[in-house]
Amino acid sequence: MPIKTKVKFGQNFLINKAIAEKIVESCNFTEDDNVVEIGPGEGVLTDLIVDKVKTLTIIEIDPFYLSYVEGKLYSNNQNSNRQTEDKQKNKCDLKFFNIDALKFDFIEYSKSINSKLRLISNLPYEISSPIMEKFNKEKDAFKDFTLMFQKEFAGRLLAKNDESARSAFSVIVEANFETELLFDVFKENFRPMPKIDSSVMKMTPLDLNKFEDLKYSEDIKWAASSPYFSYLVHQLFKLRRKKLRNSIYASFQGIPPDVKAKMYEDSNIDLDKRPQSLTLEEFIKIAIKYRDYLGLE
Repeated sequence: MPIKTKVKFGQNFLINKAIAEKIVESCNFTEDDNVVEIGPGEGVLTDLIVDKVKTLTIIEIDPFYLSYVEGKLYSNNQNSNRQTEDKQKNKCDLKFFNIDALKFDFIEYSKSINSKLRLISNLPYEISSPIMEKFNKEKDAFKDFTLMFQKEFAGRLLAKNDESARSAFSVIVEANFETELLFDVFKENFRPMPKIDSSVMKMTPLDLNKFEDLKYSEDIKWAASSPYFSYLVHQLFKLRRKKLRNSIYASFQGIPPDVKAKMYEDSNIDLDKRPQSLTLEEFIKIAIKYRDYLGLE
């Protein structure tokens, strides 16, 4: 009999084992990997990961499901000494944290085990935006991410310039990660069934060494970590339907419009473009012009 889910935790559990296998196979886990799973639910992914990796760390806000999954992974009952290897089903080092993933310090945890983390999760829809903001800030803790989001949200993260789903979030993610859509998952494969389909995507922290232009590499590094860059991108997308020649008059009112226009022209950016048409490089050029004019770091 299925266990009742809790609305307050945004629980929609994957119930199709074939899809779970496809997700885990796409990760290509090895016995040297230190894997973190957020929100395991009933453990459909967990069961497939545990025999493949060095360390599996479970982060679950719901104490019931943490206990449920923990019980599945140990031979004895919950009163057993769970740190003894011969009481486990395998040699994987298991760690359990009953905590909100938004409050978990991935940077410190990565340092404590002296290893980059590989993260996998069917994330609750309600925390999609804040958890992505957290991943942006703490990306140095990770080797890669395999994540399932609602399809519309994944589309926003993956959107490139000139695509209708392009958003401020798309630009910030592009400055931090390489992204790849793996496949879509129909809503019928979850319990309870959500209203929309989901998408599985992979993210890898951007390798700045791949850029031959060292200056551009440094510019991206600045943009990825700068709250000012994020602020500028969000400001421009507030007027996403306006051409830049019109939106520059409405944004950053502390800078004279003629100065702003000159900044764009010096950056060789077409003022007839709209924000969603700008490339990451163009956003960075604009941000650097503003940064230098205002004397910001």
